[in-house]
Amino acid sequence: MSSFLSAFSVWSTTRAAGITSYLFLFLSTAAGIVMSLRALSGRAKAALLVVHQSCGWFGFLFGGLHGAVLLFDQYVGYSPLDLLIPFTAYSHPVLNGLGTIGFYISFVLILSSDLMKQLGRNVWRTIHFMAFPGFIVSLLHGLLIGTDSLQSWAIFMYIATGAIIMLLTVLRFTGLRQEMRKPYSAV
Repeated sequence: MSSFLSAFSVWSTTRAAGITSYLFLFLSTAAGIVMSLRALSGRAKAALLVVHQSCGWFGFLFGGLHGAVLLFDQYVGYSPLDLLIPFTAYSHPVLNGLGTIGFYISFVLILSSDLMKQLGRNVWRTIHFMAFPGFIVSLLHGLLIGTDSLQSWAIFMYIATGAIIMLLTVLRFTGLRQEMRKPYSAV
């Protein structure tokens, strides 16, 4: 029974929630970039949109769980303000602040998507570019403060997910640049 309860300790739960949040945000970011490549249409694009939106929501929710469970941590002793106001935590203020900023960016992205009709597509799109720095700060937060970050599986996970997002981003922006160079033709 003791090993069962230790699996649900504050530290184990917050680590699991943080890694789960990061992986869902990675999947959401990757799906969003692939959708913007305009390589898919029809059912494939609709399925990818479901993955993008669902993973974004689950990433946000697990990020919230990650922070909320830290309120019960007896080792460091986080206060609600430490977790809600970036760069104010006693322990690792910069790295904890990056996690808080990543969480807030996720919230803004989800909220702007829910309000896309009221905001207009151009405003929504501008806001959605925050996904790139949001992913980067989340990656840095996990890589530099995560207690599992020195494990080979975690290093591989962060390198692989970071490389995939970089590759997709390069494809996205080189495709955008090529699209902008095409002469305009009214059809």
